[in-house]
Amino acid sequence: MNAVGRLAPTPSGVLHLGNVVAFAAAWLSTRAARGTLLLRVEDIDRTRSRSDIAALQRQDLEWLGLQWDREVPMQSKRDYRPFLSSLHPRTYFCQCTRAQVREHGGIYPGTCRHLQRESGAIRFHLESAHITFHDQRFGTQSIDPTTFGDPVLQRRDGGWSYNLAVTADDVADGVTEVVRGADLLEYTAVQIQLIEAVGCARPTYLHAPLILGADKRKLSKSHGSMHIGQLRSAGWSPRDIWRLVLPWLGITEVDHLHEAIPYFRPDGGPLGPIQLLSSSDEGIPTPTKGIQWMTQKERS
Repeated sequence: MNAVGRLAPTPSGVLHLGNVVAFAAAWLSTRAARGTLLLRVEDIDRTRSRSDIAALQRQDLEWLGLQWDREVPMQSKRDYRPFLSSLHPRTYFCQCTRAQVREHGGIYPGTCRHLQRESGAIRFHLESAHITFHDQRFGTQSIDPTTFGDPVLQRRDGGWSYNLAVTADDVADGVTEVVRGADLLEYTAVQIQLIEAVGCARPTYLHAPLILGADKRKLSKSHGSMHIGQLRSAGWSPRDIWRLVLPWLGITEVDHLHEAIPYFRPDGGPLGPIQLLSSSDEGIPTPTKGIQWMTQKERS
């Protein structure tokens, strides 16, 4: 079967090095399998997504050499009602507020599950059972998805949740391999229940090491000096970026993305998290100065 992977940027912030390592893993995995790589813009969050950011992300991907084979409809152009209907009768209306959920430690306790509400947000009833799956980097995982609480699929205002959209998209797009950051490793169990509830086969999973800033927090748009556009302005070339990033995926033989394909192994490199030792307070690092990093957790 032809492998189908995807690059799925969220246009709420410009690309940073944390995005790059996950996208590089997805690109290399699909290219090594001689498969098809899709571009899917995940703009389900209408309040935060911006078209100008989406354009900048495309420019950065192309500049880095992360070309895709085919673009599929962005999330804002999709109709998720058929997929939601296919999940009935494991869905129910919930009228609990965020404040009420926070009272339970942020984990929804299933308050409305059997109350037969006629309106509200729509949640998915997770079944209590350990989901076992193999991650190509982190190995065999066994996780009870109910520890996360029944996920919202559609909000009260009619907006779709990320959980519904990304699962429905992967099914509709024929995605066979999901590659993303390690912060979503355990939550994979929730999405597997959604996929199997509609009778579809699981994709394979590969979670790239998580990249942290000097403040030990997950790299985000708040770490301004680590944005690709900022690094490019400071004189970084694509090869400079790959000289930094490829070792995080276990590739030290080359410093060019396209030359790295034959050296790619899904389980190569450190598990992470990988902490960058440069701070946005120190200004934008230059290629000659570089970015120092350390692995917080080595493979046991």
